[in-house]
Amino acid sequence: MKKEYPDYQRRPFDNLRELVKSAAQLMPDKTYLRYKGQEKGEVIDVSYLEFDKYIDELGMAFYSLGLRGKNVAVIGETSKEWIATYLAAVTGGSVIVPLDKELTEEEIGKFLELAEVSAVVYSERFHNYFEALADDSKISYFIRMGGFDQEKQKDERFITTDELSERGNRLIEEGYTEFFDCETNVDDDAVIIFTSGTTGTSKGVVLSQNNIVSAVRSSARMLSFTDKDVVMSVLPIHHTYEMTCGILTPILVGATVCINDSMKYLTKNLQLFKPTAMILVPLFVTTVYKRIWDTALKNNQTKKLKRGIAISNALRHVNIDLRSAFFGQVNAAFGGRLKKIVCGGAALSPDYVKGFDELGINLVQGYGITECSPLVSVCPFHWKKYASVGLPVHDVEVKIDKLSPEDTEGEIIVRGPNVMKGYYKAPQLTAEVIDEDGWFSTGDVGYIDEDGFIYITGRKKNIIILDNGKNVFPEELEEHIYKIDLVSECVVVGKPNQSGETVITAQIFPDFDKAKEMGLDGINEVKDAIKAEIQELNKRLPIFKQIRGIEIRKTEFDKTTTKKIKRI
Repeated sequence: MKKEYPDYQRRPFDNLRELVKSAAQLMPDKTYLRYKGQEKGEVIDVSYLEFDKYIDELGMAFYSLGLRGKNVAVIGETSKEWIATYLAAVTGGSVIVPLDKELTEEEIGKFLELAEVSAVVYSERFHNYFEALADDSKISYFIRMGGFDQEKQKDERFITTDELSERGNRLIEEGYTEFFDCETNVDDDAVIIFTSGTTGTSKGVVLSQNNIVSAVRSSARMLSFTDKDVVMSVLPIHHTYEMTCGILTPILVGATVCINDSMKYLTKNLQLFKPTAMILVPLFVTTVYKRIWDTALKNNQTKKLKRGIAISNALRHVNIDLRSAFFGQVNAAFGGRLKKIVCGGAALSPDYVKGFDELGINLVQGYGITECSPLVSVCPFHWKKYASVGLPVHDVEVKIDKLSPEDTEGEIIVRGPNVMKGYYKAPQLTAEVIDEDGWFSTGDVGYIDEDGFIYITGRKKNIIILDNGKNVFPEELEEHIYKIDLVSECVVVGKPNQSGETVITAQIFPDFDKAKEMGLDGINEVKDAIKAEIQELNKRLPIFKQIRGIEIRKTEFDKTTTKKIKRI
């Protein structure tokens, strides 16, 4: 029997302007954004009404600069200005181009040129770069977030969001209504996102408002966030996963979003904002979970924690849930109120889902891809299928494209209102992934169970094909390797040995801090210890999946800003 979707009662909206306006009307005084100010200890709250007004001011100013129908780039840290720029541009008929703040200057210049942007809105750290770029650039406006001294700024193309806010407010007070009156087609281009591919390639994904709106609706339906929730924004905001689920969905449900200003201050910010929910990627989840057990080990509390879990699990079998009482000290590290974590962006071992559940924190997996705005599926919070990435979201079809009827797995393909319009200026690439019936080929391999839940087993392009014709998904082996305490990061690849035979090889960046705790001296001792663990692992694996090569790295793997390892 297939599971039913959660009950869904949210206010209707057809575009992003209606999403913000309805929130401002229904909850004018409710805090939407909360973040640290410039003064030590200062916390700034921005209500839904104040945020809506700020969008109107920026939008009116953008309109007065002639940016309707033009492409506007935005780059920088998560902030009120960043989010408002995104919404003001899109609702005013511009196309927003969110850029990764970790891009090199060369990459920034390349994407600005490719996207033909007329204006770029940026945070303070990029000011020197854009000043140097301006002389040889066709960009009409360089807009710095916040405010700064204009005395020495002779180039009139340089302005600030503070100045634009004042300009927009003045125009509104003088009776100008062009920004409010402009109508946008929800199927027109609205967003161009240059993906940070794990294989080093990058394409411009073009999304419409309708794509984004459908994903926000689906996110609200599946994530069970409410107006009582405080969501802490941790992930890079240029990524659609964070923007859709962590920034826009809270507007629909009336939640508060707290901005984590730096990973360096994450622990302090958890205590400051006390979130009830977080949107994360696997690297954060695994790091936090290991830290819980490392802390228990250092405090000689490991046996006590394991015993508490065993007792708690037994009580839950008879419908007595004392996790809050048993593991309050664990949750205190997250601010004391954390109840929901949504994890997506890459594969996550079901052991972590189960582990957090046992500690009283509801962790579920979701599945998405930028080309799908990005949401494809989410595992609802009250259903326990630890290994699944969930049910297809509302109005989205998911099928498994098998090479033959006998296959149990195949490529995951998706059709629905969330599927992108196409790749920017690349119709041939678009045609390669979206067929004439609208099915998008994700490149991920998996299967769907009898209840309709999706499981991902690997990435099509990562499959290792052995000389005997056997196919091995490296992600499956990586999941096993990550359970070794000494392993911090790993990638499994197929590499030829001296005889030219392809062998399964694990490239590993060890946890050197853990090695020191274990008394291991030098990289050779670390390698020997890891090798011994992998030999034990091999005993539990089929012969063709056994790991024959081990390479130890002294440095971390290169990663995307969503912390996925780049496979070379």
